[in-house]
Amino acid sequence: MPKTPERWLLTWESAEHAVEIDDAGLGRRITWTIDGEEIATKKTSDDKVVLDGHERGAIAVRLPTFIGPARRVTWWDGDTELGAAAAALTGIGGVDLDPEPGSKAAVREEWIRAHPRKYAAQRTAVAVAGVAVPLIVLWLLAQIPIPEIDWPDWDINIPWPDIPWPDIPWPDIPWPTISLPEFSLFDFTVPEWVKAVADKAKYVWPVVLAAVLANREVARRRRQDERKRQTDDPPTDSED
Repeated sequence: MPKTPERWLLTWESAEHAVEIDDAGLGRRITWTIDGEEIATKKTSDDKVVLDGHERGAIAVRLPTFIGPARRVTWWDGDTELGAAAAALTGIGGVDLDPEPGSKAAVREEWIRAHPRKYAAQRTAVAVAGVAVPLIVLWLLAQIPIPEIDWPDWDINIPWPDIPWPDIPWPDIPWPTISLPEFSLFDFTVPEWVKAVADKAKYVWPVVLAAVLANREVARRRRQDERKRQTDDPPTDSED
């Protein structure tokens, strides 16, 4: 039974945007339509994809590394100052499409909006695991005793021929001696506390970055929701 394509939808200025993501062998096929008209399509195995619709704008899709629904589908207007395709590559701005109701992506989006702190903590925990697990594996491997193998002592004596090489009288050129002055500009000792901080930073930095990005993503989704609410609300006539 064929798998149903994943669909993301957006109604903007009376235009119906739809992005379908379907499995295509080792990659995915992504198709973008507006009011049923195909604007762009691409087959790829990348996790970040941009579909360029030229004057119709551009779509950026962020896919999971392995399995699962898309993480984000965003549309940029063709009138974007930077250019829609270029803006899509930066990931700044744009309008998010909404996953089809009832889909796995929709369930994920609802959970993130309902539990923003848990989402940030989850992303941070994944970063911690990415740092800690390799260190634990290396420590466990270091605890495994390596057996000593008694290799045989082979004494191989190959009778290489004694070839008399010719003695070439190379000329003795008196090259001038150049003495460079000694510099002490970089002759200093790094304090031990600086070395300790630099050594630990390579483990702490990925965790801090993951926490910052997760909180920024939560804030970005809130701005997207507010922007869509303002667009959906019809203007009210003022009373004279």
